[in-house]
Amino acid sequence: MKIFTYTILAMAFSLSGCSSQKKLVDNPPFEMGQATCQSWTGGRAETGSGIKLEIPLLSENMENMQMQQAYFRGMMADVSMDSNDGKWMAKANFRNQSSEKMDMVMHADPKEEVGNQPSKKKEKFPFELGNDQCVVSYMDGNTIKYFKIEGIKEKKPLIYK
Repeated sequence: MKIFTYTILAMAFSLSGCSSQKKLVDNPPFEMGQATCQSWTGGRAETGSGIKLEIPLLSENMENMQMQQAYFRGMMADVSMDSNDGKWMAKANFRNQSSEKMDMVMHADPKEEVGNQPSKKKEKFPFELGNDQCVVSYMDGNTIKYFKIEGIKEKKPLIYK
């Protein structure tokens, strides 16, 4: 009987744990236009490459809106807000990781290895998204909320000289 009671308690606690999946909001407190993305490549190898995401915001009074991060095609980037003639645009620049490795110093004396950077662990991407979908997080009071954008239009790639 004790085993049965402990099993029930363990199941109850495991089901009441925090959810690792982020909850999506159906109606964000602002309106959006057609979101676009554009691949870009720098003129030199060290410049790199990436994808620029732009989301036109049709609502007014976006000064107080705090967009946090965008999740798109397995990458994550910070979102910046720009205003041009009263029209707001949310922008995120997803940089592709360079294949170059940082120089590491390997030495018998550990003090010689002080400048080495630890390797970063790859986090599991928190959303399952299609190629034309992204999720953007924003602050609503003290709470971070997430909304999904679908049907992102892809522009011609931009290649810098």
